[in-house]
Amino acid sequence: MFGSPVLRAEGVSREFGSGDAVTRVLHDCGVEVFAGQTVAIVGKSGSGKSTFANCLSGLDKPTTGRITLLGHDLATLDEKRMARLRAEHIGFVLQKDNLVPTLNIEENVAAPLIMSGVKLSAALKRAREALDQVSLSHRARSWPGQVSGGEAQRAAVARACVNEPSIVFADEPTGALDEENGLVVQKLFRAMVKERGAASVIVTHDLDLAQGADVVVRMAKGTLVASGWFG
Repeated sequence: MFGSPVLRAEGVSREFGSGDAVTRVLHDCGVEVFAGQTVAIVGKSGSGKSTFANCLSGLDKPTTGRITLLGHDLATLDEKRMARLRAEHIGFVLQKDNLVPTLNIEENVAAPLIMSGVKLSAALKRAREALDQVSLSHRARSWPGQVSGGEAQRAAVARACVNEPSIVFADEPTGALDEENGLVVQKLFRAMVKERGAASVIVTHDLDLAQGADVVVRMAKGTLVASGWFG
């Protein structure tokens, strides 16, 4: 049904602090994500789901365990190689759009392409195509401060998918939006990821958002308490 494994995590734990002040946020967590598959990590605030996602995407390093992403053992990659892997193969959608205020919308969407070495003219062309897919072509030359929250998050989805990533991580992608805009962003995110055949990992406390996933992983107190096919 799905393609080859894109991401595999085994025995992942994460501790903060040292000595008597150690706090363990993750306890022996594991997950596997395949090409074309969407996995939702759900749980209450403080359950460890965002920390787990940060480890899976290489934004943080686990204290113990192994994470393999696109065939790379993340523990063996230095910062430069990890940054290159993120720029070329990974997309991110966060709760806040994180658009750069000094760049217009199409420049923001083009940024991942430029960072991965694509020429400016080609990057802007692909950015406009991605904006068209999220019905935002008319906002291409607008500044982030001139667009609504829903439009900004749609631009963030376009930015995450513009470089044809192998995997997209979305951490509460609709958390800052009202219900109507949240549904729009949710639909566009799923459509763009599916069209590209990418894997995706969604972190959310919203079970409605998780319903569109192929697999749901539930977390509580830093531990995976259940996982399986949704439905």
